[in-house]
Amino acid sequence: MALSDSFLQELKMKTDIEDVISTYVTLKRRGATLVGLCPFHNEKTPSFTVYPATQSFYCFGCGAGGDAITFLKKIENLDYLDAVKTMAQRAGLQMPQEGFDDSLSKRRRRILEMNREAACCCPRRARWAMIIISVVH
Repeated sequence: MALSDSFLQELKMKTDIEDVISTYVTLKRRGATLVGLCPFHNEKTPSFTVYPATQSFYCFGCGAGGDAITFLKKIENLDYLDAVKTMAQRAGLQMPQEGFDDSLSKRRRRILEMNREAACCCPRRARWAMIIISVVH
């Protein structure tokens, strides 16, 4: 489903990246930026930087970067549409309904659920289920 640019703009304007990321990462103000330990890799010295002025983030350790949608996608292991839905809920916006087709998203979620169930039921197959999960994402 293609989301309208106006909806995405409104969503980004109503979402503060600092609020989104601070629910997952302890951030400390350093001048005009915020820094913290990267949630995407292990580190002892903060290399994860949030830029409130541009509503973006970047990790100098692992190279992860982007906007609030990208962060939610990566931290929650979501696809793009699910990350937008989550952000829209947080911002109190309704997702546009015209031409809405999330069948791929539903199918993907169901495959992940089945693989997680298989991993729980049969420890020998857990390794393969985790490989399949990583391929799906």
